[in-house]
Amino acid sequence: MRRFAVRAGTALALITAAIAVPSAATAAAPSIAWSACTETALLGFDCATYEVPLDHDKPGGPTTTIALSRRPADDPARKIGTIFVNPGGPGGAGRGMVRSSARIASPEVLARFDLVGFDPRGIGASDPVQCYPTDAEAEAVLERIANVPITREQIRNTLTANWEYTEACKRNMGPLLTHMSTLNVAKDLDLLRRGAGDSRLTFIGYSYGTLIGATYANLYPSKVRAVILDGNVDPDQRTNHRLANKFGRAGGFELALTGFLAECDKAGAACAFSGDARGKFDRLRDRLRQGPAEIPGEGTVTIDALVGYIGQQLYNMGNFPAAARTLQSTYDAVFGDPAALRSAGTGLPKAPPGRGWLGDAYAYNSNDSFYAVNCADAPLPRNPALYPGFAAVFEKAYPTFGRAEAFSEVGCANWPVVKEAYDGPWNRRTAQTILVVNPTYDPATRYDFAVRMTRQLGNARLLTLDGFGHASRYSACVTSWYTRYLINGEVPPAGTRCTQDTVPFPAV
Repeated sequence: MRRFAVRAGTALALITAAIAVPSAATAAAPSIAWSACTETALLGFDCATYEVPLDHDKPGGPTTTIALSRRPADDPARKIGTIFVNPGGPGGAGRGMVRSSARIASPEVLARFDLVGFDPRGIGASDPVQCYPTDAEAEAVLERIANVPITREQIRNTLTANWEYTEACKRNMGPLLTHMSTLNVAKDLDLLRRGAGDSRLTFIGYSYGTLIGATYANLYPSKVRAVILDGNVDPDQRTNHRLANKFGRAGGFELALTGFLAECDKAGAACAFSGDARGKFDRLRDRLRQGPAEIPGEGTVTIDALVGYIGQQLYNMGNFPAAARTLQSTYDAVFGDPAALRSAGTGLPKAPPGRGWLGDAYAYNSNDSFYAVNCADAPLPRNPALYPGFAAVFEKAYPTFGRAEAFSEVGCANWPVVKEAYDGPWNRRTAQTILVVNPTYDPATRYDFAVRMTRQLGNARLLTLDGFGHASRYSACVTSWYTRYLINGEVPPAGTRCTQDTVPFPAV
């Protein structure tokens, strides 16, 4: 353990800190005061705010506000409790998840549980952090950052802009800047659990949300009722060896891309990019790595756009057919047939927009909070001049995604050092078995991470989904195990595997 709330120098101090967290959780907590939501997007649901300590080591000090939403159980007479859900990120606002309840849980589960989404501290409607006063000021800096910086000028601009961005966060983010770690989110979650009136926690965390769940489980192992971790991080590697973790993430995207291209060729005419899909993709990527391609009458396509676009499409298998059509028409346009784009009607690939979840005057809260959480949780090298070298190593191993992944958190190089963070131990035995779920071709949280998560936790069972996308979907088998686990605590036998109910490229 390198850090646990505050730095401790002796084994006795570490043990004392670990014991003190659960005992502190026995203190009284006020109930969540629900009322009808008034926001248009949440009409028909319940909303609330809840005050938590800004610094959990100072429970009587300043507070920060957590915003929540609730979908009440359909059968309140048979209600079991509350399921808290988190979409990941970090930077993902969770209140809107109540609108997607049918994709999260079965009708049997929704009948027996309230479903509660919350915006973690500093995110969404929960006292959102902000690095710049306006979008325009943020964009003036962020537009100088290349996702895949290759030339000396691109690298210089990217490093400089990231440095400026972090310095603005230091100036403008306020007191939450040093209190955004996952340790604090897990402690907030325990207060919310008690505020909901539940004696133990029921939780579903996706992606980064699996780190919230794993952290909670090791802070409060006796308070675990049912915790599902879907699309998993490797908790030890993420919090103790972040650079190696970034390298592994690049490999996860590369594996998912390889699977996508292989399935495309296997699908034949059902995939527009079939016919040596791997060779065509590599040729297109390598061409754009040399510089942008101008398509007469259509615009420009860049390596940033290609890498950002295909990375985003790999998150959801339902996107695969359209992504294949876009790749084929772009390939044709770049290599001699500009009319291909017009006839296909696909347009050029575009990178996903910057992280922005709020529909208010400042759209970059989730970008700012992404850094605030990751830079607090994960140690990264403090010298920006080292990152071009890392990028070269990453790219040699993973030519599509390596360079982007190496530069993606260079803003942490000058982030303030945060001591409020948790990086283990991860093996405390929980009151109930944790259910770990992961697709085999998950791009952002590769299957290897889920295997490691399961091994590191003190009491966990892995459910494997043979399939594609970030976190599980398109599988009645997985949904069935969700239901049995959440209602009855039943876990699948060791080695259980599920399949998806559709194929990546359905026949047309």
